[in-house]
Amino acid sequence: MKKWLTIFCAALTPLLAQEEGEDFAFEGTSVQEFNGFLQEAFAAQDWWGVVDYGAILVNDFSDTPFAKEAPFSIAEGYFNLEQYEMSNEMFSSYLASTAMPRYFEEAIRYKFEIAERFAHGAKLRLFGSPKMPAWLPAKEEAIEIYNDVIAALPHADITAQALLSKSRLQFELEDYKPSVETLDLLIHRFPKHDLAAEAYLEKTRNYLAQCKAQKLDPDILDMADLNIRRFRLAFPREPRVAEAELAYAGMQEVFAESLYETACFFERFGRTKKTDAAQIYFRNLISKYPNTKAAKAAQAKLRPIVQTEKN
Repeated sequence: MKKWLTIFCAALTPLLAQEEGEDFAFEGTSVQEFNGFLQEAFAAQDWWGVVDYGAILVNDFSDTPFAKEAPFSIAEGYFNLEQYEMSNEMFSSYLASTAMPRYFEEAIRYKFEIAERFAHGAKLRLFGSPKMPAWLPAKEEAIEIYNDVIAALPHADITAQALLSKSRLQFELEDYKPSVETLDLLIHRFPKHDLAAEAYLEKTRNYLAQCKAQKLDPDILDMADLNIRRFRLAFPREPRVAEAELAYAGMQEVFAESLYETACFFERFGRTKKTDAAQIYFRNLISKYPNTKAAKAAQAKLRPIVQTEKN
């Protein structure tokens, strides 16, 4: 009961002080006591209590060491309340408050976890208010927070994870080229990390998606081929190379199918020049993509023609 009366007084005092023109402090309650209340609330997992006591320390005892660490506690409270937007703001405020924050790495790890929650479906609250429902997509916010992590700890393992998560989110948003750039940064910074091997595989999947979603660009196929060769060189015994090769084979199928459809289009005209053009496309397809289903179909189309030429 004493604690809640203290909080009530804390809220009421600024109003009284404003009316009376006095700079009134909390009589009979020390900063150490408020910090003790905060620690008790934390131990009891009373997260709103943590937020409230932390706010009192920040607002009314700003010149004390307790006030410097209180934003971290407030941010933890909001995190446990699943108020991720408020939590991220408080962690950012804590990190900006001093040149060497005591819980620097812990705050960065919390920010990474917030980004992960946003990336996997957690929503933003309307108007940024903790009292409003969480309805708004937070994918873009997740990318911004990943960027904070990447900048803060450029060579830590958590940054490799942040880079991979960021690239996957960019891929989900169909930002294919930025996604590849993020994967390239991961490979460059962490060339022998296990997540670098995953990045090579993700790049091939990305190229395959581009082939299916956009106009066919031969440069994409060349980049995918180069990516696989670099993958083999960097991780010669990595089983995921086979997965990348399978995705690359899928890309070849897409290109081969396009050539096959073009050849069939010319074939349907039935005129000599068009039929010759169709044969050129069929032969080009077989030469470029010999192991594809489309190549087998093209061979079937050419077989009667070859037989006729022999006779």
